Amino acid sequence: MENKYSFIIILVLSFFLSNCQINPATGEKELSLISTKEEDDIGETEHKKIIKQFGIYENRKLQSYVNSLGEFLVSTSELSNKTFTFTILDSPIVNAFALPGGYIYLTRGLLALCDNEAQLAGVISHEIGHITARHAARRYTKSVGTNLILNVLGTLTNNQVTKNLMGQGAGLFLLSYSRSQEYEADKLALRYMNRAGFEPFQMANFLQLMENYSKIKSKILKIKNTGSELLRTHPNSSKRVNEVIVEANNVSQINPIIGRDIYLKKIDGLLFGHNQDEGFFLKDRFVHPKLQITFPLINDFYFVNTPKKIIGINDNKSKIIYDIDESSNVELKTYVVSWAKKLKVKLGNLEAHTVNNFKFLTGETKIKSDQIILVVAKDSEANYIHRFILISKKSDYKITKAKFIELTRNLRKIDDNEFSPPRIKVITASSDENFLKKTINSMNIQKKEAKLVFEILNKNLDLDNSSGKKIKIVY
Repeated sequence: MENKYSFIIILVLSFFLSNCQINPATGEKELSLISTKEEDDIGETEHKKIIKQFGIYENRKLQSYVNSLGEFLVSTSELSNKTFTFTILDSPIVNAFALPGGYIYLTRGLLALCDNEAQLAGVISHEIGHITARHAARRYTKSVGTNLILNVLGTLTNNQVTKNLMGQGAGLFLLSYSRSQEYEADKLALRYMNRAGFEPFQMANFLQLMENYSKIKSKILKIKNTGSELLRTHPNSSKRVNEVIVEANNVSQINPIIGRDIYLKKIDGLLFGHNQDEGFFLKDRFVHPKLQITFPLINDFYFVNTPKKIIGINDNKSKIIYDIDESSNVELKTYVVSWAKKLKVKLGNLEAHTVNNFKFLTGETKIKSDQIILVVAKDSEANYIHRFILISKKSDYKITKAKFIELTRNLRKIDDNEFSPPRIKVITASSDENFLKKTINSMNIQKKEAKLVFEILNKNLDLDNSSGKKIKIVY
């Protein structure tokens, strides 16, 4: 029996040794259960899925710029002869990530937040670092290799419970890049930035910008800060900021490239926020071209666009929720009573009316201390019902109710191209003492976030001495 176990162990060790490969970033031999050809195949397959999910942001000039910058940075890496693919995703979230095989993705939300070319170079260089260090292959190897060892140990010990627990622990550990891999990608990014001549401190500045942006969103929504998409996929950011700064201090650079003016020129006109298909917010209204509808916003509420509904919340944590439900020619009264039943509430004060060619039915109820209004609306052409809910705290119900009813009754159809989504605009600050205040008030985004968004878009600029300098606004 002992000979059998020894044979299994020798077989496993032989398998591991035969799969050792050179890591391009470190030049060291390491175990890898995926070949570079397999990495390329994985990247090519998953790339199609990513494009289908997010869509490509169609802007030839901006894409050409990103390609040029990305290829320049790749030329400073250990995989300078490899073909990389850089893609701008049509998404407002702030994120960047890489797939095996040289596929790197940047969202237009991230491009809007970057303040200069060096910051973007830092993001791209970090993703290149994940690829040159073969982090995805190492993560896969660790997962499969761990499972293989666990299977052998399970066979040797015949302890299925221990085997399952160990397997689950390994699975949880391997869900994302480790802190050491993130730090390694940062160090490689600094290496590539330095070789390319970029200001390395801008990488740390951008990581700090990410944290500030995440805190701002949480502050507006009055929720506990859970981190931005970028921080969730690239963890430990606050500590990394300090570590990157320390590393940057050790990198000497003569006349480093920051490239603010050229970068702002490239992103001038960049789509900001959600696109036409998803529906978007303007300063005073929500617009959904695909549904061909619009309705006004309430200034003291902050609205967010989720995949299935629009949610608004005010300082008292009263909520407004809007969504649609596919429906045939059902009577509105029948529908709203059925909807209320699903919500486990009983409606009273049912009121019907017609406005802007929409038939409305409104009902009221309450749950504990919350006052609730349900509104359904339908026009004769559509095969779906618009649904609005107000969940109001008793303290501001009277005022909030009036604003909510006005919002719903201003639901209307729109013509094609009647409204366009907001975009980034680069302007030159004037010496007028009221310039910044006027500019912020004119921003074509929700009033509740305008000042905070303006400040984060121009975070690295001394706003008190900004006359004659380029600034980013949303118009």
